[in-house]
Amino acid sequence: MTVITFANSKGGVGKSTLCLLIGSELAMHGSNVLILDADAQKSCFKWAERCQKAGTLPSNLKVEPAATIEQLTARLGNPGNAEIVLVDVQGSMNDLLTAAIVASSLTLVPSKATVMEMVEAVQLFEWSKNLRRAPLRLVLNGVEGIDLKTVAFQDAITLIRGSRIPCLGNFVRSRKLYQQFSKDAGTLAQISDDPAKQDQVEKARKNIRDLIEDIVKAIAEENSDPARSA
Repeated sequence: MTVITFANSKGGVGKSTLCLLIGSELAMHGSNVLILDADAQKSCFKWAERCQKAGTLPSNLKVEPAATIEQLTARLGNPGNAEIVLVDVQGSMNDLLTAAIVASSLTLVPSKATVMEMVEAVQLFEWSKNLRRAPLRLVLNGVEGIDLKTVAFQDAITLIRGSRIPCLGNFVRSRKLYQQFSKDAGTLAQISDDPAKQDQVEKARKNIRDLIEDIVKAIAEENSDPARSA
């Protein structure tokens, strides 16, 4: 079983949406996916409820609340038929976050590519160094095409490199399509039923699939390094 946690103490970085996008894409490829919503906002759980009402939630994708350490650890210890468990947790540096991180194959820290957002992410990475096991990766999220040429974006990249924060190679572009997905679409693939959006959907899905490949590689790196996996 693979466990991936999504964490950031800063709101508005698209953490829960990214968790759902990855979970739904994995489900589309046949994996049994369980999302444990340990964030006080319960964005993932509320999304699943909307999708169930709309009849769009994949049968092999389940979303459950896990508001306490006891609930989280109990479900991680008994995930049922889930092959992949995703944990959406607020990045407050507390026992719940600690439990999620140390149980995970990898923890993703989504962040916008600005210095202000990056400072929050750096603090989380620094804090995690005190944990027994903390395989973390930064993922740049909600990147606009124009961002790549701005001084603010380059300053953020400089901060990442200067802080030696491990970062996934692919970033997630900002797409209006994700707003429709976040409502009750269930999967990006179901949005492609609209012929006018098929090209947009395929680009969005490729972006998420590329990110998943990065995640698989990062987990393999962690597993192959005795010092990291000890």
